[in-house]
Amino acid sequence: MPSRRDRSVSYSRSRSRSPDRHRDRERRRERDRDRSYSPDERRKLPHDASPITESDYFQKSDEFRVWLKDEKGKYFDELSGDRARSYFRKFVKAWNRGKLSKSLYAGIDSSSIPATSTTSYKWSFASKSSRADEEALKHARESVGAATHNRSEPSYSSSGSKAGSGRMQGPTLPSAADMQLARETAAELAEEERRYKRKRDRKDEKDRIEDIVGPKEVGREGMLEKKRARRENDRAFREKGDEGLEADETTLMGGGDSFQAHIARRDAAKKRHEHTREDKANTMRERANALKEKESATMAMFQQLAKQRFG
Repeated sequence: MPSRRDRSVSYSRSRSRSPDRHRDRERRRERDRDRSYSPDERRKLPHDASPITESDYFQKSDEFRVWLKDEKGKYFDELSGDRARSYFRKFVKAWNRGKLSKSLYAGIDSSSIPATSTTSYKWSFASKSSRADEEALKHARESVGAATHNRSEPSYSSSGSKAGSGRMQGPTLPSAADMQLARETAAELAEEERRYKRKRDRKDEKDRIEDIVGPKEVGREGMLEKKRARRENDRAFREKGDEGLEADETTLMGGGDSFQAHIARRDAAKKRHEHTREDKANTMRERANALKEKESATMAMFQQLAKQRFG
C-alpha cells in the first residue's frame, strides 16, 4: 500500500502535467472537429469551390485581401508577415466552413479590385489622372491577373487597348521602396518650401521697416557723416554772436554745400539699397522657380515610373 507521501507526490505530478493534457485534449478536439466533416460536406461550398489550406496563401491572395478589408477593417500592406499568416489561417477556416461571402467563392479578378480596398496609400497624382490613365491601369491589372491565374485577358474595342491573347508577363505594383522614396521626396520638397517661405517673410518684414525709417548708413561712410555733422554744429555754435542766434538765409532755407552733400549721400544710399533689394528679390524668385522646376521634374519622374509599371 503506497504511503501518504507517495500519494502526494503522484498527485502533484498529475497536477503539473494537467496543462499539457489540456493542450493535447484541445488539439484532439480540433482534429475530431475537422474529421467530423465528411468529404461530401467539405465539397459543398458555394460555386463548387474547393477547400483550401495554408499553402494556398498566394493563390487566394486577392480573396484574402478583400476579406481582410471588409471583415476585419485592415489593409494587407499594413500587416507584418506573422500577422498576415495569422489572419490567413482564420480565412482558411472560414473558407472551408462556407462562412464567407459567396462572391469570394466565385473567384475575384484582381483587375476589378479598387486600390482603396487593398492599400491605404494614395499617390499624389492619382487625383489628376485622366480616363486614359485609368484605362491603362485597368488593362495592367487584368494583365497581372491573366499572368497569375492563367486566365485569358478580356478583349477591348478598337478605340481602347488591344485584345489580350494568351499568357503574358504583366507589370507589378509599386514596391515599398518606390513608395518610401515618394514619401521622402515629398517631405524634402515640403520642408524646403517652408524654409524658403520663412526666409522670404523675414526679408519682406525687414524691407517694410527700412521703407519706413530709411536705409541705415553703416561702416566708414556712416562714421564720417557723424563727424561732419558734429563739426558743422561746433562751427555754428562758435560763430554765434552775443546778440543771440544769427543765421544767414542759406542756413535758414536749407542751402549750403553741407546740406546738399547730405541730401546727395542720402539719395545715393537709398538707390544702393533699392538696387540691393531688387537683386535679392531676383535671387529669391530664381530660387523659387528652381524649386518649382525640381518639383515638376520629380512628379514627372514618378508619373513616368507609374506608366512604365502599369503600361
